[in-house]
Amino acid sequence: MKDVISEILLKAIKKEGVSLKKEEIEKFIEIPPSHEMGDYAFPCFFLAGKLKASPQTIAIKIRENIENYPKDFEDIQTSGPYINFFLDRRTMALNLIKEIKAAGDNYGRVKPNGKTVLVEFSSPNIAKPFGIGHLRSTIIGNAIANLADFNGYKTIRFNYLGDWGTQFGKLIVGYKKY
Repeated sequence: MKDVISEILLKAIKKEGVSLKKEEIEKFIEIPPSHEMGDYAFPCFFLAGKLKASPQTIAIKIRENIENYPKDFEDIQTSGPYINFFLDRRTMALNLIKEIKAAGDNYGRVKPNGKTVLVEFSSPNIAKPFGIGHLRSTIIGNAIANLADFNGYKTIRFNYLGDWGTQFGKLIVGYKKY
């Protein structure tokens, strides 16, 4: 979405006579701390020196230059020195459902690159009782390995049973001593 917003802003800022690169604009786009401030915000502080005006005035001018924005946005507003973008959640949800239906079982899959991934599971200490935490981390490890498989990685699953040394050393000393 930052890509779409930076395209909109690139055109609007250009109308003010400032030439910026898309990457420059994109690095300033942020997520506001509150939903009331929109889904994305663009601060205009850095443009104050170039346009010789206050950031609030710049925000208003740039907002006025944004004419027909995509239907992905419910609204675009200014709030002080910020231009706030509000996403149209209904349109985005419908687009996502269409994308998922079109991709079918391949939704979320990336191009396989043939790399190898090592996924280490719970690695419990065998000298201590096996607990629910070990089961949880084993399930999480297996889920991560399944995702890697799905995305075309050569996946190596590994469950290391750790901490053998101290316990067996004590057993050997106790056996020899007693």
